[in-house]
This record gives sequence, C-alpha cells and structure tokens, in this order.
Amino acid sequence: MTLCAIISTRSFLRKMPIHFKIFSLFMIISIIVEIFAISWKWGLHDTKYWNYNRSNLWIYNAFFIMRYLFTITFFLCIIKSIFFKKIIKKITVFLTVFSVINYLFIQTPFQINSHTIILANVLLISVSLSFFNEIYEIKKGSKLYSIPEIWIVLGVFIYYTGTLPFFILFNSLINSNSPMLNSFLFINDTLNVVMYSLYLTAYLCRPQILK
Repeated sequence: MTLCAIISTRSFLRKMPIHFKIFSLFMIISIIVEIFAISWKWGLHDTKYWNYNRSNLWIYNAFFIMRYLFTITFFLCIIKSIFFKKIIKKITVFLTVFSVINYLFIQTPFQINSHTIILANVLLISVSLSFFNEIYEIKKGSKLYSIPEIWIVLGVFIYYTGTLPFFILFNSLINSNSPMLNSFLFINDTLNVVMYSLYLTAYLCRPQILK
C-alpha cells in the first residue's frame, strides 16, 4: 500500500488526468487512516486526556464509507455514459445515507458494518463490469492492457468480488464461530496485495486520454 501511494504521487508531478490524482489522494489518506487505527488500538485510545474503547472498528467502519465514495468518484470521472452516471449518482446518494444511518444506529460503529459493505461491494462490482463493457466498445481492437484505468478497475473488481461472499455469510459465520473467519483474514490480505499491485501497475503505465 505504501509503495503504491508513493508511486501514485507521480500523478501530481506529471500531467495525468484528475481521476488519477483523486485516486492517489485516496491511497495517501488510506495510509494515514491505517496508522491512526493501529495507534488507536495500541495506546491512543487511553491517554491522560481521555479513555475510550480500545476497538478501532469505528475507524475502519467510518473510513469504508469514505473509501467507496473515493472509488465511485474515480468511476464517475472515467465512465462516459451520461445516463449511467446519473444512475450511479442516485444510487450513491442512497447508499451514503444508508451507510451513515447504519453506522450510527443499526450495526453501530463497534460492529463490522457488513450491510454497508455488501451494498457497496455490489455497486462497485456492477460499475466495474459496466466500465469494462464500455471501454471494450470504445477501444475495440486496441491494446487494453496499455490503458492505466483498466488496471485500477481490475483491482477494484477482483478485491470486492473476492470479499463479497464472506460478508454475505458474515453473520452466520459469527454465530457459528466458524474457523472460516480466520481463513478470511488470509484471503483478504492476499486480495489486498493483488489489488494494490494492480493499482501500482496503473501508475507505472503511460497515461492516456479516454475518448
């Protein structure tokens, strides 16, 4: 993640489209949040000024809302269909409102907000597939692997598709105390490595203008 974020800052130095800069900012913020979450769990929760719950789930749950909003913003920059953009915006507004309500009142900050994650995953998978279809029609006959956006969308698609089944079954796995919960940590870490490797590939490609 750190290497990817560092390399992505090239987008600010080079004349790369705005969506690459937005995504770079997202990765930088991701690192800051990760450091804050770890610091909270290992000491920041209990200082001479305050004493709060040691759990850092409230940080990750809140950041997940921000994470999918950054990703959707990236998609809105690269998708060409005005009609589809309108649909995405309407769904995003609904999902954001639901996510905040879920965070505050339904699953609450100190439980994994699986409802939000499932809906956001489905949305991002659907938008990824729509982009693949659109870019194939636009760039038919071109070398698609040379388009940087393809790698970022591929990373999004693989990660959110891979983690969706777990969150659908999450409550059942918790109630049954299934050993699959531990397996998910390994799967999640592996998918994270794949996702950020694909993000890194995107920023190493020569930027193109999508037409």
